[in-house]
Amino acid sequence: MLSIEYYFRTYFIQLCTFAFRWVNSEEIAKDIVQDAFVVLMDRQELLEKGERVIKSFLYTSVKNMAMNAKRRDSVFDKIRNQLTVEEADDNTILDDLINAELIGALHRELDELPEGCQRICRLIYLDGMKYDEVAQELEVSVNTVKTQRMRAINLLKTKFLSLLMIVGIF
Repeated sequence: MLSIEYYFRTYFIQLCTFAFRWVNSEEIAKDIVQDAFVVLMDRQELLEKGERVIKSFLYTSVKNMAMNAKRRDSVFDKIRNQLTVEEADDNTILDDLINAELIGALHRELDELPEGCQRICRLIYLDGMKYDEVAQELEVSVNTVKTQRMRAINLLKTKFLSLLMIVGIF
């Protein structure tokens, strides 16, 4: 039986990404995901049912909480009081779920990269820095930044292509 901490560390990023689709706020998405984990903590019997059940429970809870938050906000939003909240169709939810899982996998694989590649990727892609800014901060040449970035991209491509072949997409 895995701990709630394990599930939190494993699924937090993708659940936040999944919730963001409805609430359009990173902070609200994080709050919703944390609330879903509080609900899970109150339902200890679920921890005995395995990872697939818990993952499904978390995604369903986050989806419902996010949609409820969106409905609540729309009631108080005077500018948009004429708009109605549409239920997301199954295809949209599936697309959002796949997107959230992919982002989670990308973050996990980014954590597995060699430290130099990882640091450069985080500065470029997550912090939005330019090559010269990264080079200056890390006290390396711009060519080193470019080389490490390409190395990271090639490593990630290799890992994701292997994953896609295993899943049977390619």
